[in-house]
Amino acid sequence: MSAELRNRKRLERLRQQADALLALTQAINRNDPNATLFNGFREVLLSMGVGKLALFCRGREASAAWACMVEWGYPTELPSLSDPGSLLSGKSHAIVSGDAEVEFDLAIPVEHDGDVIAYVVMGDREEGRGMSPSIRHVRFITTLTNVLVVALRNRELTADRIRTAGLERELALAGEMQAMLLPRVLPDDQHRKFAARYRPHHHVGGDYYDAVKLPDGRMAIAIADVSGKGMPAAFLMSNFQAHLHALIEQDVIDLQVLVRSLNGRVFNSARGERFITFFFALQDPSTGMMEYVNCGHNPPLFVPSSGPGVFLGEGCPGLGMLDALPEVGKGSLQVEQGGTLVCFTDGLVEQENTGGEPYGEHRLQHLVESERMSGVEALNTTIIVDWERHRGTADPADDTALLTTRFF
Repeated sequence: MSAELRNRKRLERLRQQADALLALTQAINRNDPNATLFNGFREVLLSMGVGKLALFCRGREASAAWACMVEWGYPTELPSLSDPGSLLSGKSHAIVSGDAEVEFDLAIPVEHDGDVIAYVVMGDREEGRGMSPSIRHVRFITTLTNVLVVALRNRELTADRIRTAGLERELALAGEMQAMLLPRVLPDDQHRKFAARYRPHHHVGGDYYDAVKLPDGRMAIAIADVSGKGMPAAFLMSNFQAHLHALIEQDVIDLQVLVRSLNGRVFNSARGERFITFFFALQDPSTGMMEYVNCGHNPPLFVPSSGPGVFLGEGCPGLGMLDALPEVGKGSLQVEQGGTLVCFTDGLVEQENTGGEPYGEHRLQHLVESERMSGVEALNTTIIVDWERHRGTADPADDTALLTTRFF
């Protein structure tokens, strides 16, 4: 073969390689699906005479197996490899697939920024004269594989960043919505004084508390917790709060009717995918009587001016768990002067320390009983300090809401 002919063939090969790189780059810029990119990769190398090739790439996790992303020319489907570095650099030049050993001629690690990002396993379909196409084009195959795999990695990282940014924005919006549901000012009067604390978990929580003074002088006290996080949970709680306020604005409030109405609204809105735990009480200062219903919520603690505290658990399942509540229990309590009601969500009592021990209701009861003469703000501070002392270095498990009421 003359030098001129060799140069012409070499130029033709370089032109073909440049065209292939351009086509792949354009497909990447068009954001073609992964399957289209792998198919283009396969067609280019087949046209160059590469009769056998398998491309192995590792999953997202460092410990993930190396999956065969595209292959052709082998007699059987190639399995994922747990340790390709050791397997492919051995002397056997074979990959075990089931009961068979699949032979290969050449295995090349493809590196990027000092890390191996892929392995290309090659061989010719049939032995022939001259230099093997796998050997002749090995540098180009390595370059083409690098461009393809790096592009796919960057695509995954970009998608992750978009998802993360979208999630962070969603959580921020949900947090803003959730904060709008909480009362800015609690309705203290000559009969009751309130204090509240709220700590969201990871930007947004599903907790809600409220106190509303009714025209007849009674006080409505509520605390709730929605399952799930993010915008769906925030919308559900927003809808719930609006419906609750509409119901308590009526002249006559029947607790059982109120709870059944709320349950229907939550079930229809969430379609059984989420539920809300809810405690609601009506306290009449003229009689000292407080009626309440607990819908699957952590029982609030009532501590009288003297004597042991009690937890208020009478009620029914959480709202939205069932399409219709079979029975709604109602509790009542004579509230004396100096009594304290502590409403809270599960983030308080279920918080574990580094040893896996929860804070617990008994610890809360003992603390409130020992601090029953403290003002409500001071009492809340004492509870949170004791809770933080118990938690230690353990991460907060959930949102924490605390609404404390002192009756006069």
